[in-house]
Amino acid sequence: MSSKLGTFQRILLRCEAGERAAWEVFLTRYTPIVYALIEFYLPMHAGEGRGAFWAQGLRALGANGHERLKGFDHQAEREFLADLRAFLFARAGQATDISPRWTSSGPQPTFDSLAAQLDALPLAQKEVVFFKLAGYSDATLEEMLLLPSSAIRRSVQRLDGDYGEMMRRQKDGCPWPAAWLEVLTRARAAGQDDCPSRRVFVRLLDGQTTWYEKVPAEEHMAHCLHCLESWVALREVTYLRRVTRSLPPSEVKGLLASVPLVASRSSLIARLFKT
Repeated sequence: MSSKLGTFQRILLRCEAGERAAWEVFLTRYTPIVYALIEFYLPMHAGEGRGAFWAQGLRALGANGHERLKGFDHQAEREFLADLRAFLFARAGQATDISPRWTSSGPQPTFDSLAAQLDALPLAQKEVVFFKLAGYSDATLEEMLLLPSSAIRRSVQRLDGDYGEMMRRQKDGCPWPAAWLEVLTRARAAGQDDCPSRRVFVRLLDGQTTWYEKVPAEEHMAHCLHCLESWVALREVTYLRRVTRSLPPSEVKGLLASVPLVASRSSLIARLFKT
């Protein structure tokens, strides 16, 4: 996706150069996605606290010559957003408040219990179960995954025994933030040498793979929580990019104070004449 400043890749490079206009586009586009992820997964930073949490993240992205930002995928927007999602979760996991006020009562998922619950399910149902345990409502999953409600209900029937109440929630939001962040952390760390590249999963989403590429990738994903989490992340950020609205200019201006900007040539000249 491009703008008056150029392609997505060009905008990132100009952000890394400290250009104000590029950061304005970055914040306008991606802050709403960040806020949606915070509201959903990180209630300890939601509401009035989300701006401060994101401002801290922006300072971390810009530190040491934008070292962290440069480490994100620059090939395409969705891969970049998946990296941004992982970055947010890692920062939250470093100091997550695991107070009971953030967690629903009853059993909570773990990496091992998730693997057991997904075992023997078809891949499409594994995806639905992953999203349902994360905290998505049936209505949102119908829109995100383009599935009928009956297919969603069939996919999560086996969870009713342990998580019946949570499976029937009609409100979006992670019911167990600390536990789920740990699940995601372990899944991201469980990659193996034979895992397909994330670019393969993007081509799967776009319907651009051949049969010879599609079948092995899906068979692998069906037995690999690392790749299933990568797939889910791509689907989630694709959906959020589509449904979130641009950040208002007034809020963009407030966040610019948290990124390292380089004075433009025109502003330098203006200051010289002023002095």
